[in-house]
Amino acid sequence: MDTSQSSAVVGVLTLWCLYSLVHFFGETRKLAHIPTVGFSNPILSYFSYIQLLLDPPGFLERGWSKIPPGTKYVKVPSMARWVVFPVHPEGYQEISRAPDSRLSVTKASEDTLQAKYTMYSEEIDDNLQIIPIRDKLSKMLGKFVPEVHDELAATLEDEFHVEGDDWKSFVALPTIINTIARVSNRVLVGLPLIGYVKECVDYAVNVFIMAYLLPIFPGVIRPLVNWAVSPIPRRYRNIKRYYQPLLDERRRAKADLGDQYEEPATLLMWLADIADVHKRGDRDIVLRMLGVNFGSIHTTSITFTHALFSLLSRPEDVETARREVVEVIDEEGWTKAGMDRLRFLDSFMKESQRFDTIGTTIGLRISVEDTSLSGVFIPKDTMLGANVINAHFDSKAWGDSTHAFDPYRFLKIEEEQGRRIQLPTSTINTMTFGYGRHACPGRFFAAQEMKLLMAYFLFYYDLKLDTKNGEKPKNFWFGMGNVPNGTARVLMRRRKVTVE
Repeated sequence: MDTSQSSAVVGVLTLWCLYSLVHFFGETRKLAHIPTVGFSNPILSYFSYIQLLLDPPGFLERGWSKIPPGTKYVKVPSMARWVVFPVHPEGYQEISRAPDSRLSVTKASEDTLQAKYTMYSEEIDDNLQIIPIRDKLSKMLGKFVPEVHDELAATLEDEFHVEGDDWKSFVALPTIINTIARVSNRVLVGLPLIGYVKECVDYAVNVFIMAYLLPIFPGVIRPLVNWAVSPIPRRYRNIKRYYQPLLDERRRAKADLGDQYEEPATLLMWLADIADVHKRGDRDIVLRMLGVNFGSIHTTSITFTHALFSLLSRPEDVETARREVVEVIDEEGWTKAGMDRLRFLDSFMKESQRFDTIGTTIGLRISVEDTSLSGVFIPKDTMLGANVINAHFDSKAWGDSTHAFDPYRFLKIEEEQGRRIQLPTSTINTMTFGYGRHACPGRFFAAQEMKLLMAYFLFYYDLKLDTKNGEKPKNFWFGMGNVPNGTARVLMRRRKVTVE
């Protein structure tokens, strides 16, 4: 790059920085009536933002403790804008109930995930993929248990190669990601899966990278930057090569067999049915499958790995969970009825979900117009969301044991209050799967998948943490996200199983 080109780039970036700063000052003036967590001055707010990045839970907990009584909403700094949160978890109910024409989920994802470039949101600007997830996948969980069990057996054999009585060590998080990706796609797409699963995992990683990279550049040149460096179009082409023969075979079979055609029960085929009805092409199907894979693999893997680390750091709970699993599998086999009877395991994993939040923020929206929430004026183009830390550690909801890990918490709630809060249940104080109309539609499948995997581990393997004194590895906060330690290892060996 010569001097003139370098000067041009520096000039463009300087103009963009000035524009962003002017925009940030303008947004600050519009939101001046809303109290701030940290510094209110746009420039000084970056010091608050750095504090937030260094210790997200601590920053938010300290900030919330200083909020004046009676305050309904506060604003928290992010990289180039403010995010407005209700002070109390109940305040998010009004946000979640607002129509998309007023508070938009799509606009928020375009801002935070750069969905226009990473998920082609301008091409699939509806939620048709939710229909088969809600109406078919979630209602056929019983059918999928044997398939998931078989895929788990094959996957763990391929991933771990555990033989004899020797302990085998593996890096937990990446291995769990590959396992979840493979097992999920056994149901989403069907067999065979060789080569395809890696593309799905890599696509999800690419989304996160581009979501962080693109906002660095001015909006006017993002299309060019995306074209120049994004690996996502290549991922799309590679994954489409896998789907295309399956979609072509479906068309041939339907044409040849007519009413005798029995369609495979996979999300890919159900989306093809919807595409037929709505006159959409194969590209539409592939893009929707990419989005579903992104939503299903990493959240499930992170949530499961948090739970696995928590369980293995508590040997007494490992034994309690294993006794339950062995008893239930002995009586019910690997069935949905069996999974539903794993009550202690469900309570433990739900508590892990509460205790190890997937991040600080969930349920983001952007206001499409000037509006009002609980009497507070919200200007157009304001980012709003729920403070998950505040919701999951709300002493009004959880009492004196708020900051203690209680594996029996949700069993006690059912016994004492008659409320059954299970792993997939979405409440205002358990928001890992979202809340309200936009709660994750695949959470019932994800919950069953996680319980199956944990039960499979406990039934067939002895496991322990490969850490000093078996202590739980420390989490890693990346921006606003809470990720299990990515290098922590788990030791495993086969158990002598007498029941199949």
